[in-house]
Amino acid sequence: MLILFLRAVLLYLFILFILRMTGKRQIADLQPFDLIITMAAADLAATAISDTDIPLLYSIVPILALYLVQQTVAFLSLRSRRFRTFVCGSPLLLVREGVLQEGIMREANYTVADLSDHLRAQQVFDMKSVQYAILETNGTLSVLEKQAADQPQPKLSYMLILDGEWCRTALRHLHLQPKVLRELLKRYGVKEIEDVFYLQYLGDGSLRLQLKEKRGAKIRDIPKKEAKELCS
Repeated sequence: MLILFLRAVLLYLFILFILRMTGKRQIADLQPFDLIITMAAADLAATAISDTDIPLLYSIVPILALYLVQQTVAFLSLRSRRFRTFVCGSPLLLVREGVLQEGIMREANYTVADLSDHLRAQQVFDMKSVQYAILETNGTLSVLEKQAADQPQPKLSYMLILDGEWCRTALRHLHLQPKVLRELLKRYGVKEIEDVFYLQYLGDGSLRLQLKEKRGAKIRDIPKKEAKELCS
């Protein structure tokens, strides 16, 4: 019994150390590859704890291997937006301006009942009050509710450039051309998009620009009027 107790404590401390090294995201925020590795590590540890005939190294080494795989995938995800999209997928717009997107919901195997359940979990009991609903890559649902009739309805924000790469889907949705945005960036002293950490189209029509740290991490807010003139 003492050996079982000590093995359990040692593996608990080891897994705690590994999980702290992988980051501080909660279970609900884990991406698929994070969740798979977490579950596999827990299973390996449970096997070694319950069977004293299995050397601890037979669990520690595979868990370390899983940690290295997780770190590699996380590194590649940071370096490449395409790889990140391949591994984690992309957010899906289930409700656009109050209209349910039937094709996208079928693609995500998401029923109206599923949508209703998740809306109620966020204290939204009337579907007609939803302006936008986005199914995030970790499975959570983000909801933007409608404003009163006498107020302007909220609009979504879109990333146009993320970590030095064009977000083509957003550009197509907003009918924006990269060459036009390049001219805008030149006005703000940005010659290469690789220097841009992010360029975001805000719901009010303005733009927000931040350069990468190697370029001073400067932030610029581009007014709606100027953005409209260049992006119309």
